Order: sequence, then structure tokens, then C-alpha cells
Amino acid sequence: MKRFLHQATLAVAVAAIAATLPSSLAPIRAQAQPLLLSQNVNFKPPDVTAPTSRQGGAHRGSKLCPAGLSITPLVPPTNIGLTLTESPTIFVYVPQTSAKLEFTVLNESEEEVVYEETFKLDKSGIVGVTIPATANKKSLEVGKRYVWSFSLICDPSDRSGDFVVKGFVQRVEPQANLKSDLANADQMTRLNVYATNGIWYETLTTLAQMRRQTPGDARLTAKWTQLLESQGLESVAAQPLVQPL
Repeated sequence: MKRFLHQATLAVAVAAIAATLPSSLAPIRAQAQPLLLSQNVNFKPPDVTAPTSRQGGAHRGSKLCPAGLSITPLVPPTNIGLTLTESPTIFVYVPQTSAKLEFTVLNESEEEVVYEETFKLDKSGIVGVTIPATANKKSLEVGKRYVWSFSLICDPSDRSGDFVVKGFVQRVEPQANLKSDLANADQMTRLNVYATNGIWYETLTTLAQMRRQTPGDARLTAKWTQLLESQGLESVAAQPLVQPL
């Protein structure tokens, strides 16, 4: 009888311990989910090249542009980015200045003006300028690359004193599998598809749109910072996004 009671007591104890295991293991399984939400934006640069300087040269100090003032375009180290659209958005960091900002798009030989506009910024930050879609022949054509530039007009009477940065954009035709991946995809999926396919301007534009929609989302801020740092743009990664022009 004593042996029976001892075995019965042991069986009850083992059953009680087993009953507690599922609840204690559940939090460990749940910890994997946040890791998926914090994945980096893995931008894969395409095999295209362009003149590599994405910074302007030294400029004379002036009332509108004090010495040391600089603007930084958001473009990969190759100084060229791909787009799928005739109307991409180009981003640039502009510090606080009363100088006007001129944005120009030229054909690759820099002989024809595709688009030109001058803006006045109210505050410093990263701003996006969209090349408008047009009905004429000056829209961005598939397979061609274009030169864009941002110029701070430091002395309106002497444009040789402008502070200028240049970069390139090339429009490409999406392959069938890329079209399929983008079809009916949500914003996060589209962001990852653009990034893994090396479509720079849409990657940046999509992430900027997501940040503006939910400005308090720390995960999106982290993705933005990581993306810029991965392309050597850590000096402006923490700068605020301002309203697009």
C-alpha cells in the first residue's frame, strides 16, 4: 500500500509540472516576432556607374551662403539611382539658409533642359523634389539616364558663386517578375521589393512616405537611418524630413 501511495503521489507531481510547461515556454516563442519587424532595408545597388562625386566643390562665402555651408543629395556612392517611373522624386539635405534652391534636370549630354524649378525653403531638413510627369517628349524615357542638380543661389547677380551638387537618374523597364512582385503589394512589401531590386528612388520615396504617415514609428525611423548609413549618408541620416516640394 505504501508503495502504491508513493507512486500515485509521484505521478500527480509529474503531471502538475507538465501542466506548467506550455505557459512558461509561450513567451520564448513570442520573442521571434519583433525580430521580423526590425529587419533592415537591404538595398542592393545595381551594376551601373556614373561620375562618383556627389558633393559640390568649395565655394566662396557670402551673405546668403556662409563659408562651410553644404547641401547633400541622397544618392548611393555610385552617384546614380534607378527609377521605374517618368516622375521620380529626388531627395537632398539643405541646411538653414535664405538662399533659393534651383533644381534642374538635363539629358545625359547636359544639352537639353528636361525640367527646371526654383524653390525657397522655410527650414532645414531633407526635402524631396518630384520631376513632374508631362505630356510632351521631355519626360524621362526608359533606358536613358539624366543629370539632375541642386544649386544654392548664393549671389543672384553672379551665378558662378552657386553651390552645386549633381547626380544621375536612369529609368528602367521592370521585368515581368518585378511587376508581379509589386502588384497588389502593401507598402512594406513594395519597399523591400524596390530595395532588393536596386530601385533607389522608389525605395527612398516609399520609406519617406511611410515615415510621414506615421512619424512616431521608431521602427521606420530605424529603417531610414540604416538605409542612409548603408549608402554612406550617415552625416544626414538623423536630419528631419520636411514637406516635399
